[in-house]
Amino acid sequence: MAVSLVSNDLLERFKGLLDETENELNIISPFIGTQTATLLADWLILNPTISCNIITRFYREDFVERVSSIYGLERLLHAKAKIYALIDLHSKLYSFDAHSVIIGSANFTQGGFLSNHEVCVIMEDEPEITEKANEYFYDLLGQIQMDGNGVVTQEWIDEEKKYVPHLAANQRNRKVTYSNISKKGVVLKKMVHPDLFESILENSNDYDEVTGYWLKFEGTGEDRIPNDYNYKQMKGERRRTLDLTYFPRKPGSIQSEDTLFLTIVSYDEHDKPTPMIVGYAKTSGFKKENVVDDSDIEEYPWVYRFPFFVEFTSGKVINAPIKYGIRLIDVYNHSGKVTFPSLRKRSNVSQRTLQSMHFRRSHIRITQEAYDYLMNELNARFRTYGEIIL
Repeated sequence: MAVSLVSNDLLERFKGLLDETENELNIISPFIGTQTATLLADWLILNPTISCNIITRFYREDFVERVSSIYGLERLLHAKAKIYALIDLHSKLYSFDAHSVIIGSANFTQGGFLSNHEVCVIMEDEPEITEKANEYFYDLLGQIQMDGNGVVTQEWIDEEKKYVPHLAANQRNRKVTYSNISKKGVVLKKMVHPDLFESILENSNDYDEVTGYWLKFEGTGEDRIPNDYNYKQMKGERRRTLDLTYFPRKPGSIQSEDTLFLTIVSYDEHDKPTPMIVGYAKTSGFKKENVVDDSDIEEYPWVYRFPFFVEFTSGKVINAPIKYGIRLIDVYNHSGKVTFPSLRKRSNVSQRTLQSMHFRRSHIRITQEAYDYLMNELNARFRTYGEIIL
């Protein structure tokens, strides 16, 4: 895990994490500034496939006092960001895909990111913490959506644009005290959105959170692997080393003796697209020297996208085509939300949420229950098809 305490270059670090984001950006910030909103809106326009969800405050007083920008919100709305309003919001969180998160004191404003005295913790390439951050975010978002009164619309913005310039100009008269009590958004009981650090970290020492069991995905949705190869044939055809597996970002959480279930993005025996689990491997963990060099990239151009790797120390896969492995949907059907540590304690988890957990992930931690199910299923297939030793 790469953890750093940042107080003076937050904007540059934010931009760097944006460059690594491929799927989803989630932001919680009471205040939204014009410059930061413009930067993000321009980036979203250039990256239209990326989903951006923002939870903020919508107080007229904030817009009049220029601590938050109605025009910044409008730019983000036009860039297809989804914006939600929560009254009494104080938390600040920035979550990038499922890999990195920023938590701290900084609002998404020029002051928060550049000029104020702020401090934030950046956790890069830490999927477990990011899962907890996203869990916190989506729990909060679910409460807002359930209420139904928290979606920021162009109508809301147009109304504020009629009042804010006039009120801001009038505030120059220091003999008059002004109070702008207009607030829009959802009011939630304090108990449904506890302290952010507590919510994300309170269960970090739970049994399930420290299992060394992972799903490790090979292949992508855009480049699915044919299901008539076995694992060894697949590695040969794709010019991959049999005892290595590659990652787009540093897999710093993978430790020595962890177990990776080798999950191939392919098709089942009915040619339905789905990840297929074909075996498992023990690893020596990720080491800082496990990075490809320029000669590797020249010989194997695909490693430019996947420059980090871990080595297998032992393992085996079924001696059969990929299509005879275990469908990931069968794991979900068996274990449900208990498949993943971050979902175990949630009261309601939809099938859609469960099935989206692995989207665009190179690896994801699973529970003891999921491990037990997979080992039983794999052992049955080893008896049926035989095994290939890694």
